[in-house]
Amino acid sequence: MKFNYKPNGGGPAKKNPPRQWEVWLADVSFDAGAGRRCPVLVGKRSGMSFAVYEIVPSSVRGGQDVVITDIMRAGMDKPSAIKAKSPISIEIGAFVQRLGDLDQSDIAKCISAMR
Repeated sequence: MKFNYKPNGGGPAKKNPPRQWEVWLADVSFDAGAGRRCPVLVGKRSGMSFAVYEIVPSSVRGGQDVVITDIMRAGMDKPSAIKAKSPISIEIGAFVQRLGDLDQSDIAKCISAMR
């Protein structure tokens, strides 16, 4: 996925903190390997840390993943899916750029998958 990243001083996440159900570009590590910049879905906030879910191309999704139906609204340029069963916690400084948010039908699917 291609992203148009525009750095701006203190970073957009500090001025406008991420909200639940928004899609952000963030520096994260979802596995034991090195961190990488990828899109994430913002889950619940706990203090200054946020639970986030990895967004992957829908071609590599698993059985529990939620396919994003409105990819344009979410800021994606390819069909994508949310890995709804494997959140990690990241600090506000890891967020790079807001990409979009989920529509109501995708939120409802995520809530069901996260139970």
